[in-house]
Amino acid sequence: MQNIILGTGLENIKFGITPDELEKTLGKPSEYETSEEDGMAILHYDEHNLSFGFSKDYDNKLLSITTGAPEARIEDVQLIGDTLQEVLDKLDVLGINDVDIEDISTEEYPEQQLMSVFEYSLNLWFDSDELSEIQWGPFWNNEKDEPVWPE
Repeated sequence: MQNIILGTGLENIKFGITPDELEKTLGKPSEYETSEEDGMAILHYDEHNLSFGFSKDYDNKLLSITTGAPEARIEDVQLIGDTLQEVLDKLDVLGINDVDIEDISTEEYPEQQLMSVFEYSLNLWFDSDELSEIQWGPFWNNEKDEPVWPE
């Protein structure tokens, strides 16, 4: 279960659902955490290598999904484990080429970069030039500054 659908979700899990609806699909999470700084509740499913973020600002609806699973695919294209250049090349083939790349290295993570594709609400996390996580959310209505929930 790692077919990423940009702007929509992950296979039959769509952005905009509640934590209860997610639990009906995947069962109880491995871990549950809250972040006071950004108002998110995060449900981790370790057996699937997935995390789901629910925003208090948007009625506790699913606002982000994160995976580090090697089998994750965007339009049948595998990316986890690829170098930054390999990911850029594959995204270009998919028509995704307006990216921002930021060095977000810290003492704890000395070689970390973040590639963001704002048009697709997509973040790609690289550790030592290898894609380690994909995080995505619903498309965004910039005029209203709110998510566009999938149907």
